[in-house]
Amino acid sequence: MVAQPPDVVTSVRGRMLTDESWLAARLADLGASWRTDSMRVSATLWWCMTASALVEQVVRALAQGRPIPAPTLDRLTLTLRADGTVERVGIDEPGWHAAGVESGIEATEADIAVALRETLTTVIDRLAAVSGVREPALWAVVTDVVGSWAVDAGQPPIGRRLAEAIGTALPEPRFIEVAGRTFVRRASCCLVYEAPGCEKCVSCPKRRPDEREALLADYARRG
Repeated sequence: MVAQPPDVVTSVRGRMLTDESWLAARLADLGASWRTDSMRVSATLWWCMTASALVEQVVRALAQGRPIPAPTLDRLTLTLRADGTVERVGIDEPGWHAAGVESGIEATEADIAVALRETLTTVIDRLAAVSGVREPALWAVVTDVVGSWAVDAGQPPIGRRLAEAIGTALPEPRFIEVAGRTFVRRASCCLVYEAPGCEKCVSCPKRRPDEREALLADYARRG
């Protein structure tokens, strides 16, 4: 998926993700930075990076077997880049502590999944209204970032488990083995190649299958 250098400039509370005027302004910032006047491209690029930040801590916590506060919008803090995209998402709750650790990850996983589903559903609804991008396309992005963070954690099954817990709006992540490495078989395209001066990602689903496999194999060989 597309990535940006960590040019962090400001922090805002998670509830801003429900403000359509604020979302429209962030998409305009991204469009100006990436030199595209396509709302479809701006919204998709913005959501790829934002969705990745939204699910990162959840997947990492599940992979490590540690509890975290449920990721409701009221508990989120967004750290933004200069181009309007989200660099990081913090999850906090005053007075929260890791109570009940001895009961295991399964005791908290359902609540985490429900909270994440509600957060994602709300933000996707607002983003679709602002941008015109279809909701299934935005959910497909979530599938891929969940899978990517699960691969990064070395535990692809965590991605499938979280997707199942989130519910039917989220397709199950798919994985492929190439040259001894596990990669996400992506369901979504970030559309970065439609921005001036950019190319398709190595794993882009719009590449020919043989071309994509060759590029992934080269990437795997280079470590």
